[in-house]
Amino acid sequence: MTDPLDRIRRPEYTGENRCWPCTITNSIALAVLVGGLAILGRRLTAGVVALAGTVAIALRGYVVPYTPRFAPTLVGTLPIDPFDHGRPDAGTGSLSNVGSTADGADPAVPTGETVLSELLEAGAIAVDGDEIVLQRDFREEWHREMRTLREADLATLERIADRRTDSSVDARTRRNWGRSVLVLDGGDALVTLPRGVAVAELAATRALEGRVDSPAIRRAAGRPLRSLLERCPLCDGPVTVSRSSCCGEVTPIGRTPPKKLVCSACNERFFTFDADESER
Repeated sequence: MTDPLDRIRRPEYTGENRCWPCTITNSIALAVLVGGLAILGRRLTAGVVALAGTVAIALRGYVVPYTPRFAPTLVGTLPIDPFDHGRPDAGTGSLSNVGSTADGADPAVPTGETVLSELLEAGAIAVDGDEIVLQRDFREEWHREMRTLREADLATLERIADRRTDSSVDARTRRNWGRSVLVLDGGDALVTLPRGVAVAELAATRALEGRVDSPAIRRAAGRPLRSLLERCPLCDGPVTVSRSSCCGEVTPIGRTPPKKLVCSACNERFFTFDADESER
């Protein structure tokens, strides 16, 4: 027998795919509406709305219909994005996205093929059938560096980032709505990295220092290596692949949201896979 609630449920926005910042935002909106009705003396209506809204959030993830469709436009009008969902570089920005060349030594930003070749030669990764995997000794070294950096305060993280980025880049840290971020200012380009992404990439540059000579390649390796994360750089909990789509992200009608590597415990996104990778 079919559960009648199945018509209401939206599993792509609930369970492990739930976007908690969006759920909290919808809950606040519901509370304001219910409170307004109660002040106007419409207590029965307020109770009905509170019950219906709570059920909708629990089963669908959102109380306002079509939130995933209109929220990107709404969030885009804000001067700041408290949840980092609307930034085009969320999950894709990297240490190598700003700056010119590696301390003037490298003629150009290394290509993906060059980075892959260097990582293979350095013994950081290996090819296992159709997959690329981390070599055990490098994985342990990378995790050790991440454990060190996750304990660092913002001032220390800023100093490390300043040393590890291009000389033309000004690295600074700040808190954005209670979340720590690393800001890389290259003059004509500005990249903001969530703390988890910054920890993963800075740790990768440190772990690769004795394996790869080029600072530019060490920086460029951070993003592809993030796609191979098995544990969260911040809490050491498991990371999972999710297709969750929430405010600040536009998914064309008829298309499936791209896969993302996330830590649900920290509400941190570490990698967004390309469309062709998402179909694998």
